[in-house]
Amino acid sequence: MTCTKLFTILLIVVSSVSTASAGAANYDFSFERPLAEDTLKPQQDTTLLVEYIPVEPNDVIADRLSCIESEIPLTFNPFVRSFIDYFTIRNRKYTRKMISRQTLYFPLFEEYLKKHNMPQELKYLSIVESGLYPKAASHAGAVGLWQFIKVTGKEYGLEQNEYIDERMDPEKATEAACRFLKRLYNRYDDWELAMAAYNCGPGNVNKAIRRAGGGKKTFWEIFKYLPTETRSYVPSMTAVIYAMNYAPEHNLFSDSILYAPAVDYLQLDQPIDLEKLAAELHTDTETLMGLNTELKQTVLPESLKNYRLRVPAQSTALLATDRACILLAAAPTPKVPVPAPDAPDNTPALLASAKQDSIVPTTYIVQRGDNLIQIAQKHQVTVAQLKEWNQLESTRLQINQQLTVLQPVATEEPALLASAAPVEATAAKPVSARTTTTAKLQKVRQVHHVQEGDTLWSISQRYDGITVEQIKKRNNLKSSAIKPGQKLIII
Repeated sequence: MTCTKLFTILLIVVSSVSTASAGAANYDFSFERPLAEDTLKPQQDTTLLVEYIPVEPNDVIADRLSCIESEIPLTFNPFVRSFIDYFTIRNRKYTRKMISRQTLYFPLFEEYLKKHNMPQELKYLSIVESGLYPKAASHAGAVGLWQFIKVTGKEYGLEQNEYIDERMDPEKATEAACRFLKRLYNRYDDWELAMAAYNCGPGNVNKAIRRAGGGKKTFWEIFKYLPTETRSYVPSMTAVIYAMNYAPEHNLFSDSILYAPAVDYLQLDQPIDLEKLAAELHTDTETLMGLNTELKQTVLPESLKNYRLRVPAQSTALLATDRACILLAAAPTPKVPVPAPDAPDNTPALLASAKQDSIVPTTYIVQRGDNLIQIAQKHQVTVAQLKEWNQLESTRLQINQQLTVLQPVATEEPALLASAAPVEATAAKPVSARTTTTAKLQKVRQVHHVQEGDTLWSISQRYDGITVEQIKKRNNLKSSAIKPGQKLIII
């Protein structure tokens, strides 16, 4: 492109924006920018200098709007034109991002809008509200794809506590938004006023109607009496509908299209640790959290009854065969109370005839119908221990598979003291053979070499007394991602 052509394009863009602003003033509307959310703030798009940006005349845009089949009025005027220019000229980067994300959420929106017999164009309202980002949060405390504040969210059944915020659940928030919008439409019998009330509340819309004289009941008739942000809200919606329908005509395309991943649902009636569950399902914690955007923590308590957790669809077969074992292995680690540092140790001394347990490995042959839970109960050990002793990465077993089980065997030990009187806090504690063996293993295993299939959780289970968070802290890990060959400091 020559310098002359580039200057011509830039000149046309600047002239178009100036003309639209002037036209808006003549229309008795002062120029206002789109919603003051972070995602809608004007951004410099560097592609403006290297790409062709069509600038269409008003009659072309007006004609295109009239061709869009819509139950919502798509009014065209200079004020709306300024917003169309915003999405097609000044912030093309934002529009491209919306093109990328629309396939991620629009099928869900369309399903719920059809269920409630509402206009399909309302799916574009989430672009104005949140930029199709389920964790979007505004300065006013509105959250999610549909930007519910706490009070309205609770009114429409969206649970909010220290573990979950269903305002960020795409399905439940969409259902709530449809019910809220339908209620507003039934009140005003006008979709533009319903959207205005969704933005600023019915009270402000009613006040604007009264100030306009009472007889005027369309958005544009009460426009100047509405809050400043709401005056931009409906025109932004019209502009978004235009930009998304005529993006190719404005040379707007996306290099990447996002699609919703296939998921299945795991019904939970017990506490769960998502890091452990991710390891059992051969995925990662970030994937589970991404599928369940309403979650605020990685550990879910028992109080969340009948909770439907989204899991990758490829986990369905694994859950069908080993669901009980997987859930048992993914149970949160119970918190062990730490004794006060100055508490005296009143453990009695061992008698001369006392017996101590030594640890002897035995072999168990897997029979038809066996599972890790049954085997663990039979030998009075835990599933986690069986997996650690046999280096099992999953709960699957095969017939005739040999499992190592460490069993305590009582042996005579010499007395430590002739008397069974209480020992002072400074006296040495009796140490079992198992404790001694564990201590030696801990001294030897100071560095772990990551193997194929290892996760931070599976590694933590191999070393007594260490957690995933401790491993991450000792190795300055920012996430749970590790790779084969990596060395991790354990102690």
